[in-house]
Amino acid sequence: MTSTPEREALVKLTTEYCRLLKLTERAVADMQNEKSASAVAQLRYSTSRLSTICAEGGLKLISYDRESYVPNLPVTVANSDETETSEGLIVERTVEPTIIADGQVVAMGKVFLKKRA
Repeated sequence: MTSTPEREALVKLTTEYCRLLKLTERAVADMQNEKSASAVAQLRYSTSRLSTICAEGGLKLISYDRESYVPNLPVTVANSDETETSEGLIVERTVEPTIIADGQVVAMGKVFLKKRA
C-alpha cells in the first residue's frame, strides 16, 4: 500500500506522542510521592491507547528496550559517538519506536545504547 498524507500524518503524530510518553516516564520515575502511582497508571493507559489507535491505522510500533543491539536494527543510535563497537551493546532505552506499515519500515526508531553489564 502506498503512503497517503493521512498515514504520514499519523506516523509523525505517533513519533511525537511517543517522545512525550518517554519524557513523561522519566519524569514520573523521578517522582517520590503518592501522585506517581496515578501518573504511572495514566502512562500505561495512554501507551495502550496509542498502540490501539496505531493498529487501527495499520501501524505497528516496535520498541527495543533492553534488547541486544545488532547493526541492522531499523534505528538511529542517538549516542553513537559514545560507542566504539557494536558488539556487547544493548538498547538502554527507545526514544522513538520503529514504525512499520504493511510490513515495511515507515519511520526509523531512535535509541540509546549501553554496554551489556
